[in-house]
Amino acid sequence: MSEKIVIAGSGLASVECIKAIRESGYCGELLAISDTNLPPFNPMLVTYYASGKIEYDEMFPYGCGFDFYDKYGVSRLFGSAVTNIDAENRIIGTAGGKEITFSKCAIATGAAPVLPGDFQTIKEHILTLRTADDAEKLKEMLGSDRKRVLVVGASMIGIKAAEALLEAGFHVTLADFAKFMFPLAAHENCSAMVQKILRDKNIRLLFNSPAEKAEKDGDCIRVCFSGGPEAEAFDHIIVCAGTRPNLSFIDTNQIKADKGILVNGYMETSAEGVYAAGDVCQAPGIGGELLVLGLVSNARLQGRTAGQNIAGQRVRCPQAVPHNITHFFDNDFAGIGDINGGDEVYEEVDEKNNRYIRLVFADKKLTGVNLLNIPEVSGILKYRLTKGLLTKDDLNEFADESPAMNRLYEKYPGVEKAFAKMR
Repeated sequence: MSEKIVIAGSGLASVECIKAIRESGYCGELLAISDTNLPPFNPMLVTYYASGKIEYDEMFPYGCGFDFYDKYGVSRLFGSAVTNIDAENRIIGTAGGKEITFSKCAIATGAAPVLPGDFQTIKEHILTLRTADDAEKLKEMLGSDRKRVLVVGASMIGIKAAEALLEAGFHVTLADFAKFMFPLAAHENCSAMVQKILRDKNIRLLFNSPAEKAEKDGDCIRVCFSGGPEAEAFDHIIVCAGTRPNLSFIDTNQIKADKGILVNGYMETSAEGVYAAGDVCQAPGIGGELLVLGLVSNARLQGRTAGQNIAGQRVRCPQAVPHNITHFFDNDFAGIGDINGGDEVYEEVDEKNNRYIRLVFADKKLTGVNLLNIPEVSGILKYRLTKGLLTKDDLNEFADESPAMNRLYEKYPGVEKAFAKMR
């Protein structure tokens, strides 16, 4: 069999994989397969386009055309989803009926939005903010004169959707079955401050309130919430309640999977010659736990690592660390690492200035950070924590070399004491 590398998917992990394969010296045949006819797209930019903050083309980080694939010598089979992978015989089947042999394969098919069960019956009336088509629909919605909207999902996307809708004059209800905002990224005390910001903007919050029933009723949608009063009417519903890896085409007898496709530090699956990267895979995180992280930066890094190894290098991907940094309503939030564990915790609540700090240490190593409205150090802490650099051996150097951290120490002397305690 002649050498052919196939990349399943056309997202950001796929693109970085292609770049790394070529830049690592592979000159053979390279084919990309995708269920879409669009170039690589960044779903995190949907609300920015819809609200007029960026142009349409800017949602496509590698260009709105297909010049990228020409530049890197990649053949394309777009508009035809992968339907099965026979890892033993190295054959990929597509929705168009094609069977393609490969020598090596990278699975980078991303993830799809999750709809709570009660919304399945009205899914054609729900927006999920994952595609370029969703971006156009949201832009159209923002111009609607029907202004009652339900946003389901106490997530980073959910809060950006609420911001865009509020700016367009909508009456926004933000609901989730979770108990508070950013449940995976924020400590409850930090969430309480975020929620106050939203309430002050007249956003109605419904937490710990899953929908029990949702149905179309004329021009509106009626929703019954758990423990709530009578059904409430909304003109629009947006669901930002998480994603699920796209792996329905995987034969788990050949390629092991759990929440996502299981990979090791080299992005190798259990099947020889088959790799996975991005939102579709479950990769080692700090502490050894296997994680599915729907993060753009993580997808790019994993894609690049997969490409390097496919091309014959032996490169280990840095262990994944959950990290979310977002800007909303002129406020900045950062959640990095494990903010609920650890054996030592430093917390500072500055209600006067609407600021919050939480530092979590485990065995004298920083393992988790929450920050609200302290943007000058979020990038520093994210970089060092994700690289595993904040250990007891380098905290002195860290403080000495960082003017931003020293300014933080001046505002909050307790932070410096917390770091000093770990030295």
